[in-house]
Amino acid sequence: MHAETQHGPGVWLLGDLQHPDFAEAVALLQSTAQIGPGLPELIVFVQSRPGAIGAWEIERLRRSAPLAGVVLLVGSWCEGEPRTGKPLPGVERLYWYQFSSWWRRQWALWAAGRCPEWGLPPATEGRSVRNEERVRLAGKVAIETARWDTLAALSDVLQTAGCDAMWVRPAAGQADFCGVCAGIWEGGQLSDAEAEELAAFAAQLRGQHAPVVALLDFPRRDRCAAARRAGAGAVLGKPWLNADLLATLQRLMATEAGVRMPNSTSAA
Repeated sequence: MHAETQHGPGVWLLGDLQHPDFAEAVALLQSTAQIGPGLPELIVFVQSRPGAIGAWEIERLRRSAPLAGVVLLVGSWCEGEPRTGKPLPGVERLYWYQFSSWWRRQWALWAAGRCPEWGLPPATEGRSVRNEERVRLAGKVAIETARWDTLAALSDVLQTAGCDAMWVRPAAGQADFCGVCAGIWEGGQLSDAEAEELAAFAAQLRGQHAPVVALLDFPRRDRCAAARRAGAGAVLGKPWLNADLLATLQRLMATEAGVRMPNSTSAA
C-alpha cells in the first residue's frame, strides 16, 4: 500500500476554505492529497452558506475535468438545503462532520489500488454496502443508548463485521466492560447532562483501552469539541453511514493497539 504522504489522489479544492467548519477537512486533504493544477481525480467544493456555489460553477469545472468525481462539502448552515433546493445531479453531498471519516475510507480504497466511490457511476446502488463488507473487526463493542431501534441497527452492522454488541443503558451505573474492545455512545445535541454521561462511559472503557465513537444529531463544532473533551475518539453525525462507522472503529482500535492504519491521520 502507499504510505500516507503528499502523493495521494489529485484533488481540486475550491470554495470557502477559511471557514472554521472546514478546518479539519482542509488540513486532511492537504496532508493526504495532491492539491494542485493538474487534472484531478476528485473535485471538492466547500460551501458554508446555502447557494454559495452555483450549479453553473460545478458544471464549468466538470467540463474541464470530465472524469473527476465531485463532492459538495457543506457547513452547518446548509443542513436544510436539500429540502428547499434542487439536488445537484451526480454530486456527492457531505456535511462537514462526515467528511473526515468518508475521506479516510476512500483514501484506503485508493491506496489499495481499488476504485473509491467517487470513481463509480452516480447511479450505482449499494456502494457503501459493498465497502462496508470489507471491514472486518473482532471482539465486543459496548453500545450506550436509550433507544432499542438504535441498538438493533448498530448490532446488525457490528455483527456483519464480526463483532458482538453489548447494550449499556444510560445512567445504569457501573457495567462489566471486561473484554470490550470499543464503545459507541448515542446522544442528541450533547447537553451538559449528556456530556457527563459520555464522560462516564468513556472513563469506564478507558480501563479496557477501548476507544469511543460518539453519535450526535447534526453536531456543531463546539459540540464535537465537547464530545472529544469528554473522551470520544471520534464524532459522527446521525444518520451515520455504516461503512464510515465501521472504518472509524477500525481506525481507532488500531491506533489504540499501536498499529498505524494506512488511512489514519493525526486529525481526529
